[in-house]
Amino acid sequence: MTMPVIGPTSSGLLRAALQLYPARYRRERGEELAEVFADTTAAGSRAAVAREVLGLAAYGLRVRLGLTGGSAVGRLLALVAPMIAGAVVGATMVPWVATLERTTRWLAWDDSFGNHVRAFAPPAAALLLGVAALLGRWTAVRVTALLLGAVGLYDLGLAVWRPESFDVWWVGYIGMATLPFVAAALLLVAAPTDLLPRPNLRTAGLVLVSAVVGGLLQAVQNWDDTTFSLDLQWFVVLLIAPMLLTLAGLRGRMGPAAVGLAMLVLTGPGSVFNIWRESRGISHLLPVAVPVLAVLVLVALAERRFGRQESFGMVPGRL
Repeated sequence: MTMPVIGPTSSGLLRAALQLYPARYRRERGEELAEVFADTTAAGSRAAVAREVLGLAAYGLRVRLGLTGGSAVGRLLALVAPMIAGAVVGATMVPWVATLERTTRWLAWDDSFGNHVRAFAPPAAALLLGVAALLGRWTAVRVTALLLGAVGLYDLGLAVWRPESFDVWWVGYIGMATLPFVAAALLLVAAPTDLLPRPNLRTAGLVLVSAVVGGLLQAVQNWDDTTFSLDLQWFVVLLIAPMLLTLAGLRGRMGPAAVGLAMLVLTGPGSVFNIWRESRGISHLLPVAVPVLAVLVLVALAERRFGRQESFGMVPGRL
């Protein structure tokens, strides 16, 4: 590949960014990318050069991970994005409404500004995310989702590094409430921007319906009820059913796969924790988990072997 004439610093940054692309992609498109980079940064500032390098690097990661608009994974993530955005709204609002009376008493006892922020920032951010999704403002959706995910990681970190002692039960309890938001943020960021839907009635309907379903799923899991009134088999269903739907993507059935993935984001962490809790430890869980995993593997192999073949990797010719 012949590198266009650019500054030594910019050239080094460009080469580093191009290393993130698969070797074959670099051979076929590397010179073209370098020429475009040279043209766009010829009279640009350092900030413009840094922006272009970051853009190249980010797209290189997408190509390497198969998260572009030409891959099945990319199409699945773009299809599921409105569902996840709506589900985040519902999953945030249900716990907040359910604990509103307790929050009111807490604020009456300590009405500091920080407590008001902790009490009202998550539902406000979730509503903002929902409005942004309805309007097709996906940058705002991603930023808000990342903020909610960061708050979730912070809460989970506090549970892991408790000053007193490490408590597996407490970490799982906090994790089932926070990990769905972390997973949702990652999936929304991973979705290819060029495939994300524009605002229309279909997208709005998906967001609103997903908000309702997400809220219902969150309520069914009894997020803030430490007695966990649901029986063990229901948590197994809440975990296995969306996993089976997601496997439909192996046959190119993106609709069911998107529904399954959106459900799995909400129900996965809580179901895993509650199954572990009700099983009373790993030793009691293994006799149930091993056959279930075996069935899922067999279903996946059957879908892959006898279903319509559609790669969940990168576009052919760009490896």
